[in-house]
This record gives sequence, C-alpha cells and structure tokens, in this order.
Amino acid sequence: MTKSGILILAMIAGFINANAQSGNVPVSGNTLNVQTAVAVMGLDEIIAGYIKALGGKENLEKIKNVVMEGSLTVGGAEIQVTITQVDKKLMRQDISAMGMIGYDFLTDKEGWTFMPFQGMQKPEPKTADEVKESQSDLDIAGPLFNYEAKGNKAELLGTEDVEGTTCYKIKVVLASGKEQTYFIDVKSNLIVRLQEKRKFNGKEVELKSDFSDYKEVEGVKMPFSVSQAFGTVLFSSVKLNQTIDDKLYKHD
Repeated sequence: MTKSGILILAMIAGFINANAQSGNVPVSGNTLNVQTAVAVMGLDEIIAGYIKALGGKENLEKIKNVVMEGSLTVGGAEIQVTITQVDKKLMRQDISAMGMIGYDFLTDKEGWTFMPFQGMQKPEPKTADEVKESQSDLDIAGPLFNYEAKGNKAELLGTEDVEGTTCYKIKVVLASGKEQTYFIDVKSNLIVRLQEKRKFNGKEVELKSDFSDYKEVEGVKMPFSVSQAFGTVLFSSVKLNQTIDDKLYKHD
C-alpha cells in the first residue's frame, strides 16, 4: 500500500504556508522491551500479520497503479490534490490551490516540479541525486513488503504507545540508505504512524504521518485520512488499476 505519495503532501503544504511546521513532533509514550509487550512476536511474524491485514500478498501484487483524490486546508487555502502512482514507474501529484495548478512527478528515469504557488514560472527538473534517492517512492507495496528481496533491512525495536494505541515499532533502512520508522497497531496490524527524514526546499526535516479511516478498496485496505503537522488530508476517492494517461509522465 502506498504511503510515499501522501508524504509528499508536506512539500505541497510548505509551498502554500511558509510557516508550516516541519513535523518533528515526538511520539508520545515510552518504548517497551518487546519481551514485555502484549505478545511476544518476531519481526517477520509481525510483518506477515501486516500484509495479511492489508489484504494479503496476492491482492497486493495485483495492484499496478493507485489514483487518490483528496483535499486539505492550509493557511486558509483550500488544496485539491490528485496522487497517481504507477508501480515502479511513476509517482505524481497534481495540485490545485489559490487559482493555480501545479505538479510534482518522479519516474524511474527523471523528475520534474512546477509549483506556481512558490513563484515558479516554468517546470524545473529534479537533480540526478534527487531522482536516485527517491526511487523507493515508486514502490506501491512499500518497503516492508518483500523487504529482504528489495535489499531493505528491518529491525523490531519493541512496542510504543502512539496516542493511546500500543504499536510495534519497526525501523527500516532502505537499500538507498534512507531510514523510516513504522508503528503498527498490535490489534489491527495496520500502520498508524510513519516517521522519516525527508528533504524539502533543500532542508532535511523530520516528518510524521498518522494514518486512519482504513477502507477496503478491491480487497486491499487503504487509509482515507492522513494527518501531518500542517493538517489532515481527507481522501474522497481511492481507485486501483486505472487507465493512466501517458501525459502524466511528461512536463508541460
């Protein structure tokens, strides 16, 4: 299930509201030794439970693309966003706000950004390093799914309280070297929080995303509500395996 596209919304909000917080809000509660958690489970057993809760390996492997439509309000501005992700090929966000339309997209070969909200007059290419470092964003299933085969390393850090919910805490080091921390509800086996460091406007920030309101879409559970420091994104539509226009791979 894609989470990476949702994370990029923080960048969009930063363009609209220059004073938005970076998302470095610490997780509440104390880390517990895994041996004293509600159940003694191994890392792979927890990840297997997570995959099953999402809908199972077979259903996840059927996902070729995801199209998500939603909105949020930042600094009094209403933002409409469409996230289009094609597995291993495309991650794109189309944004409409303040009477302007912008976009940001990444493919397996290049990336482009056009944010008129930031004063851009024309599309600008991503650097080669940005394209290389962000390739994991193209992975719809996410880094926990078949993590070893992808060259990712995962470590169970115990359990932690997240806003009153006991969660397994898993640290993942991607093959690229980038680190992410996942918090999986011990009861639902679904991700409720993701923390990682990302670069926005040339600066590295801690970003926290909370996921809720999971709904089943063609046999796979997807979050329809995502909260970050700048506000909450509510998705009105999540569709799988749509016909994707070739123009989405190109800049204007």
